[in-house]
Amino acid sequence: MRLFLLPPDYNGQDTLTLTGSDLGYVVNVLRLKEGRQLTGRDKDGKTYLLTVEKIKKGSCTLSVTELAQAVETTDALPTLRPQKTIVLYQCLPKGRKMDEIIKRSTEMGARAIVPVKSKNCVADYSDSSSKSQRYMALVKEAVQQSGSLVPTAVMESVSLEEIPNHFKKNFGEDFCGLFFHQCTLEENQKNILNTLESLGNKDLPFAVVVGPEGGFDTTECSFLMENNFHPILLQTNILRCETAALYAVAAIQAISESL
Repeated sequence: MRLFLLPPDYNGQDTLTLTGSDLGYVVNVLRLKEGRQLTGRDKDGKTYLLTVEKIKKGSCTLSVTELAQAVETTDALPTLRPQKTIVLYQCLPKGRKMDEIIKRSTEMGARAIVPVKSKNCVADYSDSSSKSQRYMALVKEAVQQSGSLVPTAVMESVSLEEIPNHFKKNFGEDFCGLFFHQCTLEENQKNILNTLESLGNKDLPFAVVVGPEGGFDTTECSFLMENNFHPILLQTNILRCETAALYAVAAIQAISESL
């Protein structure tokens, strides 16, 4: 179901006036006319039925009614069930590749995306306000386009060594940890299907670590394994880091649902 993310300052008003990019999304992207409806969601995860009441040059007025759950609307896609909790720890790639990873991972239902500084990262991972604002805008665009039921968040950067404690602090002590690697780990090499089958518990949240362009070094692989992360070796092609991230999220969702 398509969603409209309500502005951060929305606090329960019966009507909402849209301007700027929000107006453009409703009128030009969704092409909604007066009387049409869609589902809205606020910053706290509450859902609303939004009805287009008035469209005029430069603004659009919506009526807002809180819902107990999302409903089919005149702009509805099939209702999706909640997906697995997947937190993507993405070692920072070069350039704007992180933007693409954030957009696609949000569309696919990642619960959180955490930039990571690892030994082979060459990108700057400082958290500037402009970068944070850009990431928030990318998430909003992706959620509205995909209708994701997951309130994806882009969190502050961490170092690779901070990942285990970061996950436990924010998402719980028990988790299924996986990392996608290219190191020669010999007897530890497994594919993702065999790993998930061996773990058995389908209800655990997933912590997934994907390396940068240069991958992980052997000390990083050893650290992750010592902290209960299972190494996943892709036995097909060598993937770019931005492709590996999407492969990881999609494979976990598909395989864990079938177990």
